[in-house]
Amino acid sequence: MLTMIRSVWLVIAASIRVSPWQSAVCLLETLSNAAGLLQPLFIAWLITGAIERDPALVLRAVCCLVGSLTVVVVLMIIGNNARVSQYERVGFWFDTEISRLTSSIATLDHLQSAEYQDRAQTLRDHQGQLGFAFNGVLNALRAAVTGVGTLVLALTADPRMLLVVLAGLPVVLSTRWTTRWQTATDDAAAQPSRHVKHLLGLATEPGPGAEVRVFGLQNWLRDATATATRGWLDRRVGLARRQGLLESAGNVIFFVVAVIVLGWMLIDTIRGQVSIADFVLAATLITRLQMISESLQWSIRMLVRVSDDGGRFLWLRDYTAAQAARQRGTTTPPDRLSTGISTVGLGYTYPGADSPTLTDVDLELPAGAVVAVVGENGAGKSTLIGLLTGMLRPTTGSVLVDGVDLEQFDIAQWRSRMSGAFQDYARLEFSAQQSIGVGNLDDLDDRPAVRDALDEAAATDVLTALPSGLDTQLGTTWPDGVELSGGQWQRLAIARGMMRDSPLLLVLDEPTAALDAGTEHALFERYAEAARRTGGHGGVTLLVTHRFSTVAAADLVIVLRDGSVAEIGTHAELYSRGSHYAELYDLQARGYR
Repeated sequence: MLTMIRSVWLVIAASIRVSPWQSAVCLLETLSNAAGLLQPLFIAWLITGAIERDPALVLRAVCCLVGSLTVVVVLMIIGNNARVSQYERVGFWFDTEISRLTSSIATLDHLQSAEYQDRAQTLRDHQGQLGFAFNGVLNALRAAVTGVGTLVLALTADPRMLLVVLAGLPVVLSTRWTTRWQTATDDAAAQPSRHVKHLLGLATEPGPGAEVRVFGLQNWLRDATATATRGWLDRRVGLARRQGLLESAGNVIFFVVAVIVLGWMLIDTIRGQVSIADFVLAATLITRLQMISESLQWSIRMLVRVSDDGGRFLWLRDYTAAQAARQRGTTTPPDRLSTGISTVGLGYTYPGADSPTLTDVDLELPAGAVVAVVGENGAGKSTLIGLLTGMLRPTTGSVLVDGVDLEQFDIAQWRSRMSGAFQDYARLEFSAQQSIGVGNLDDLDDRPAVRDALDEAAATDVLTALPSGLDTQLGTTWPDGVELSGGQWQRLAIARGMMRDSPLLLVLDEPTAALDAGTEHALFERYAEAARRTGGHGGVTLLVTHRFSTVAAADLVIVLRDGSVAEIGTHAELYSRGSHYAELYDLQARGYR
């Protein structure tokens, strides 16, 4: 109940925030329903006046009925138009807020959590309903006003109408079960929905297109998508079937009781014990009572829907607030590093994982040093990068910057003093100028700065290949857009990472994975130059790679193995020991011969 109250208030507050005036105008539709409550009474007057040949009563009934219909139509048109417009505005506000909230989470831990992904998927599946939730609140208010008014009118016609009212209660009370079924079905559909979305992406997106066709997966994917979709929809069909059976049973009870009561009243009307006006009023109200019963049921269901959808939004808002509260750092990072970056007992376990990815990592990364991190796949290299950059929050231990815990720094300011090129780089389909320039928004339109970054990334030949130079639109999904190879996209990503001058931490995470050996060598020479420049300001350059040929010139080499630090030293020191590093180095060197 508390969640429903919070959700309803959330929707009302959102509507008022979007447009207070229009929110008030929306209430005119509810007012129109109130104005139409007496129409059955006016019809009863009209029929009675006609039977009794009472012109005054007929005239009064006609005037009241016409006036009521006019007021109802005018108010309904105004209120309905306002409602439709407000629905779109409120929906846009919720869409904007969801985007703002999800993008404001400072770390990436949540994206590794299956529970978060399921809840976020359920929110996305029902995101469009949040704008309509305001309609649901208005409909519930309208149903309540109409229901109370009709009930009072029915009881004034004949006390036996109370039996008809009670006969409508099973339909309303059945909502208790149907709404529970609805919520359970929505929650259970989260993973199937994500599965269907994944399969559709494999079948329709360009990335997997080559493998799908080479391996002849078209029919297999089609069948798998159809099976997954049927499994997802079967839950909805089963829900609709159960709801329909329960509602049909309730309607049968209502109409059986209604027929008995009307027959009873008809006998009394023939005997003269009930007036014709009261009988006509009661007969007119039967259908309305049935409609109100269904309307109340729908309104309750809608309020539960508002509670569920609003609750999911509130969950996201509360989750985001909780994550923001954990980011308590306010300290400004230093202009330059004096001692460097270190880790103490650093460990990390991904959400839902049974064992840690990193354990008890103690490192000293001296200011001004070029540090290479190597290791086999799964050793924990990218996880270490996530912890050093603040993208992941340590499960144990801490990261220290000149002896100060990273969590004490303002995370946004810390990241403003970093730069890098990452293994999972973004393919930004903007102009080439913008795609590189966003690496430093202050220089977004600075062409010389972008050209310098391209030169440092050994990517000037990529620019030469573009038909319109820096003005070239990237990505073939756009008019006149140009597609790049994987290596070209990666080199632009590296150039993006070179846009910031003198970062405290320059991260190069598997930056040459899509490049050939020659380009890799030329690129590493640029890295060394950038590292010397970064080192002059006390910055640390961190090179994460699986290619051992690029690490020989590093000041320090860190070897990770099974989530722990296996070895530390210079290339010469580690190689001379003939240990794990030397074995891996020789093994890879033989592969290049």
